Amino acid sequence: MNGEGNLNLHVRRGVVLTAVQQRGISSSTLLLFAAIVFMVRAVMLMLGPLLVALANDFGTSIAVSGQLAAATFVTLGITAPLVGPISDTYGRRPVLLIGVLLMALGVLGSGAAWSYGSLMATRLITGVGLAMLPPTIMAALADDLPPEKLGKAVGFITSSSWVGVAIGVPAIALLGYLGGWRLPFYVTGGLSLALWVPLYLSLPSGQRRLGQSIDLINRFKVIGRQSASWYVLIANATQAAALVGLMTYFAAYMIESYGWDEAKTAPGLAMLGVGAVIGSFAGGFIAGRARRLEWLAAISLTSGAVTGLFFVLDAHAWIVVAVAFAASVLVSVSVPVLTTLNMHLAGQSRGTAGGMFATSNQFGGVVGASAGGLMLSLGGYPAVGLLCLVATVLSACVVGLIMRRSSAFRLGGTDS
Repeated sequence: MNGEGNLNLHVRRGVVLTAVQQRGISSSTLLLFAAIVFMVRAVMLMLGPLLVALANDFGTSIAVSGQLAAATFVTLGITAPLVGPISDTYGRRPVLLIGVLLMALGVLGSGAAWSYGSLMATRLITGVGLAMLPPTIMAALADDLPPEKLGKAVGFITSSSWVGVAIGVPAIALLGYLGGWRLPFYVTGGLSLALWVPLYLSLPSGQRRLGQSIDLINRFKVIGRQSASWYVLIANATQAAALVGLMTYFAAYMIESYGWDEAKTAPGLAMLGVGAVIGSFAGGFIAGRARRLEWLAAISLTSGAVTGLFFVLDAHAWIVVAVAFAASVLVSVSVPVLTTLNMHLAGQSRGTAGGMFATSNQFGGVVGASAGGLMLSLGGYPAVGLLCLVATVLSACVVGLIMRRSSAFRLGGTDS
């Protein structure tokens, strides 16, 4: 039997063992997952309101400081696909515990950074921890929930992560205003570390699934040989580029264009987070509908136009913030829809598929943060808006012209 056949046999054995051990996800565990993704999103996007302060302290430009966010996405993207097969083989528990610990230590270390290079190093470590958490949580949900309920659960967890923007990032902005840029790292790192103990106590002890090996290459082959999976990854990466571009450069844009300080950006950042929560909930409901791809393509096109408008509109500051709010609603709809499709396509290699999805997410994050900084240096904020527009148009084309015509995505669902 070839390697792929052995892998499939091992997976089937693992499925039997999982079915015996499966106890479902309790409400307390679901809320703990929500708290973890809340912290993940806050940590991932916390540099946005601190970019100006970091640039001043380290004697760099805002565009260069923006590369610190890109560094986090780089290690996150590299690590995520590697931990997926590990969680498929050894269980979700050890991956989650190590991920929370690395996230907390990386953020605390960032607060103690003494130079731009040392902060870059700690953000790289933080990215490794972040990579281990959302895809593993999504795989745990897919392990225990039937397909018809998965979309709403994914929507709940995704929207919970965006509460980290609605509440966490504005709080970070206020902490930075009151106590300097180091204080937000210490507070956020301490809160992340506090999640480790209840996570340790609530998750059942995991064990290796009998007869399975990690077998990275064949696990990736099972997912990678499906063209449908690549369509999902491409659509997700391009949509993520627009989302991260908006979230990363919103505060800097308002500070430079309207003379705001970090404290004044906090309500605007909260509005962006609330918008993403609304968009994620909406995406969770759209994920279960038969015409979800048509809806997603239309929403993606609209989100690009509105995001581009934010960076060029010459109006009262709060009108501009309202446009950013609308953009955050629209651009975040795609996450639960594409996550649900990715889990359906993955079969039993959900951790592996989740890791690849996270890599596409972070690739988009690198484009949004790093290429966004390059566009900013070349053409100002309108160029950042153009980048977001191009990314969402590409995403809409993949969804509307390719995915919509593929039989792999006809997974049922209703429009009622």
